[in-house]
Amino acid sequence: MADSLLNIGKSAVLANSRLLNTTGNNIANINTPGYVRQRTTFVAEQFGLGVGQGTTERLVNEFAQKQLRRDTTNAAYSSQYLAEANRLDALFSNAANSIATGMNNLFQQIQTANNDPTQLSNRQLVIGTSQSLLDQFNSMSTLIADQEQFLNQQMDVYVSEVNDLISQISSYNNDIVSYGSTSSRPVPLDLLDRRDGAILKLSEYLEIQTLDSASGEKLVFMGSGQALVVERGEFNLLSLRGEPDPIDRNLRLTLNSNAAVTVELSAQGVGGKIGALTDYRLQVVKPVQNQLGQLALSLADSMNTQNKLGLTLNGTLGQDLFRLPVAQGLAFASNPSNGRVNVEIEAGRANQLPPNDFLLEVIDANTITVTALDEFGRPTSNSKTLVSATGFPATFSAADTADSDLFGLKLQVGSVLPADKFVLKPLNAAARSMQMASNRAEDVALAGPLRGEFMSTNLGNGRVEGLKVLSTDPASSAFTSSSLINGPYTVTYQGQDSISNEFVFRITDASNTLLGEARFNTNNFNNVLDNTAGPPTLKESLGFDFNLTGVPRPGDTFTIAFNSNGFNDNRNGLDIAALQNAALVRRSPAPFGTAVNQYSFNQSYATMVGNIGERTRQARTADEANNAILEQSTLWYESLSGVNLDEEAADLVRFQQSYAAAAKILATSQTIFDTLLQAVR
Repeated sequence: MADSLLNIGKSAVLANSRLLNTTGNNIANINTPGYVRQRTTFVAEQFGLGVGQGTTERLVNEFAQKQLRRDTTNAAYSSQYLAEANRLDALFSNAANSIATGMNNLFQQIQTANNDPTQLSNRQLVIGTSQSLLDQFNSMSTLIADQEQFLNQQMDVYVSEVNDLISQISSYNNDIVSYGSTSSRPVPLDLLDRRDGAILKLSEYLEIQTLDSASGEKLVFMGSGQALVVERGEFNLLSLRGEPDPIDRNLRLTLNSNAAVTVELSAQGVGGKIGALTDYRLQVVKPVQNQLGQLALSLADSMNTQNKLGLTLNGTLGQDLFRLPVAQGLAFASNPSNGRVNVEIEAGRANQLPPNDFLLEVIDANTITVTALDEFGRPTSNSKTLVSATGFPATFSAADTADSDLFGLKLQVGSVLPADKFVLKPLNAAARSMQMASNRAEDVALAGPLRGEFMSTNLGNGRVEGLKVLSTDPASSAFTSSSLINGPYTVTYQGQDSISNEFVFRITDASNTLLGEARFNTNNFNNVLDNTAGPPTLKESLGFDFNLTGVPRPGDTFTIAFNSNGFNDNRNGLDIAALQNAALVRRSPAPFGTAVNQYSFNQSYATMVGNIGERTRQARTADEANNAILEQSTLWYESLSGVNLDEEAADLVRFQQSYAAAAKILATSQTIFDTLLQAVR
């Protein structure tokens, strides 16, 4: 009996000592990051001979742990996204950086110049304000490019940290398998804590899933299914220069033990901090950079176009005020040739330019396709097919497409071969690459180049109104730099045709050569030159048109002459000022020409800034929600796995008492044994 009681007391003392050790360890590690509360349990020995084998285990709820990792990923994603969005939002919300203010100032100075066209100082203000606006575009675009470079630097740092964590998890797996290979070497519980801590830290950077292998290893996968940690192996995450744009970052997985095993990763759905960086780049930074470049090009090209339709203070036709940049297509490394592609904006067609990048593919020896890309770099359904009768090299413009819409691009395609591919990014650096083409105040063309007059001998009250200049290019119009070819032109009203009942106007040049007749079915004499026989009509061949108002009498004569000495004329200046509210910015690569697909300059900028603010607001809301959810998940997880001092203190008292009771059993056993010895003496 004493022997049994001794064994019972001994096992009880050892068991309670172990319980006290477990409780003391919990209390000691209450402030240790990643420590999981431990619990020791025992089974009763057979036949009532004391306490049996004890087991110390970690208190972990697998469901709570997975939820904690998932919510950590979401909270890290929204926090990183918000941090990046706040930078761009602060940049565009600052009134000092407002492009809209710069554009409004420019058009205000144009209006001031229109009020007194003879003042050279007013025109100089137009030039100065134009340069200031270019400086604003340059500054904003450069800051966006700097942020993109900062994203790349963060991406490189995060990828390095991910690789370190993957290596740690794989190393912990190997140690755990080694410890757990025999019953005499159980796995140290702190090793499991460290592995779980590394996995939780990894979930900040990527969305991950885990599986338990039969050997005790934790297999880690990305949310999209790609393996990161496999049995006895690991992958390294690589951040590579983009293809074909080196500024971009591509993600790839490479097996550590065999570099030939690689997995290309999509830029979407990565999750965590790295996913936030890639999504923010694709959803905000790149679109904003493109939209800023589109706005700059549309504004500059429209002003160039209109300025060339007017007369300068020197009495010559206007020229470009802004110099538009030329971009080089980015060739894929797999291209069969070393051919090049240059892309620029076709003069007068920037209003056809959508805020997209483009993919140029060489189909055969004569054919290329140009396809608009979406924000993720994927081809859209908006594509143009271009054919060169002479092969390559070749130059393509809007005239080479069936619908005269080549997205506003002019392409210079070099010696390319079939299967060559290029990414075209005409907008990416446009806002910081534009320059002034002229700094001379005299070159602001405020005057209209034509003057319409009526003869004093006319019997009717007809007048020339609405002179509209369409082209001043000597190759496609009647204009030279300072005169009209064979001008002035004379328009003589012939009266009403007795057979057709049409109202007839005869148009002749300075040598009285008949150029054509304009015929009207009604007495609404609008667009006189467009009503001549064609094609081409006189409107198309001369490059201008006009209306006749009032009631002319047969024999009345009108003249259209070059506007020599038109210093006090502001008709073209008014057309330049009207550009402020014109719909000249294309919203998307969808079919061109619909009203819903066209913006004014201010509408385009307001939409861009509004999108930035909306993205930031959404990120702020998501960050608040995800952090609240993470807090709940952490409390749920900690409710079981965290150390509670009150509970541990209660256990400590209870185990102290049971330890003292177990010691009494040993003392009782000793007393009984001593009594038995005395009885047999």
